[in-house]
Amino acid sequence: MATSRDALPLRFKNPRTKEALRELSAQTGASMTDIAEKAVEHELALLGADLERRLVAALDVVQSYTPEVDLEAYLAEVAVGERSGLEPVRSVRARHLDDRFGVLAAFRQG
Repeated sequence: MATSRDALPLRFKNPRTKEALRELSAQTGASMTDIAEKAVEHELALLGADLERRLVAALDVVQSYTPEVDLEAYLAEVAVGERSGLEPVRSVRARHLDDRFGVLAAFRQG
């Protein structure tokens, strides 16, 4: 008895990618679907590992926050944001914090 599979139609933006998939399928004997599924699994694992790494780095930065040292600079930044007419918290840039882990850049990538 055949097992059911969830379907997700693939629409390739780059025709060369689809052609490469077709050629790899012909050379290996594996179906295009199996190759694509393995590629997606691999990419998800890499993206998940990268996200975890960035979140751990962000948590380290948050945990290293020392209000007695950083609070005044943070409040000054919030005040600048409020005067700007923009959303205050989004206007704050933690320039006073060490961004050695690239946390700010990671969150800008969204």
